[in-house]
Amino acid sequence: MAEIGFVGLGRMGFQMARHLNDAGHRVVGVDPVDDARSRAAEAGVEVSEHLSDLAGMSVVMSSLPNTEHVEEVYGSLIPMLGAGTVCADLSTISVDGSRRVASMASDRRIAFCDAPVSGTSIHAEAGTLAIMLGGAESAVEVLRPLLATFSTAVHHLGVNGAGLEMKLITNRLLTTHLVAIGEAILAMEDAGLDVEACIELLRAGAVPRLLDYKAGPLAARDFTPLFTVGLMSKDLRLADERRPAGRVTGEAAAVMLEADAAGLGPHDIAAIMEII
Repeated sequence: MAEIGFVGLGRMGFQMARHLNDAGHRVVGVDPVDDARSRAAEAGVEVSEHLSDLAGMSVVMSSLPNTEHVEEVYGSLIPMLGAGTVCADLSTISVDGSRRVASMASDRRIAFCDAPVSGTSIHAEAGTLAIMLGGAESAVEVLRPLLATFSTAVHHLGVNGAGLEMKLITNRLLTTHLVAIGEAILAMEDAGLDVEACIELLRAGAVPRLLDYKAGPLAARDFTPLFTVGLMSKDLRLADERRPAGRVTGEAAAVMLEADAAGLGPHDIAAIMEII
């Protein structure tokens, strides 16, 4: 069993530290907030106010709000850690900031990985987070079984910063989906439709599995026609006749209509990659 220092016992960090502790590892959690330490202690996690209490740990993890917090914590902590220590920062921070910490750690022969998570505190509590890792393969192999205590997917994406690159791309995509869903719900309400019934219908259709259906063809630039740009453009024009599109759905429609105007009408809707 590993000895793990865990810095940051907020909504996410507490749940991750708890899972590690429940899996039989010795976990020492550090947080400046009394309530956070008390909650973790009640769950069986050893707690401390002082980073110095993590000096002998072979693994250190962190879940902190912002880039400056991560740089401050590791700026203090790295000089206390021994060579060979493996660190994983589960925060979502700037790529450059994370790489600065990784470089500082490397100078002392300490491995530092960016390991941002996908999921909310609900997923952290259930142990079903997805984790995107950037860093050395040797460090990833040390971390993988530990991260598996609170995640169902651990993916090593490359060098330091690669995990954060993907996390930022993911959240931009998530936000786009969220706004588009909101615009669709508003259109349902405007049309006088039963919103709950319409949401159930969407769940049964192609929308929830769009990554399954279209991410591959988009990446491969495979425009073999299944549902064509021309047909989708016709449908979008019909939608515009009924009511104005929202900010996100309007911009997306403009890309499809541009593809149609560029002569891509006979090709699959994946041909929007030519416009993107």
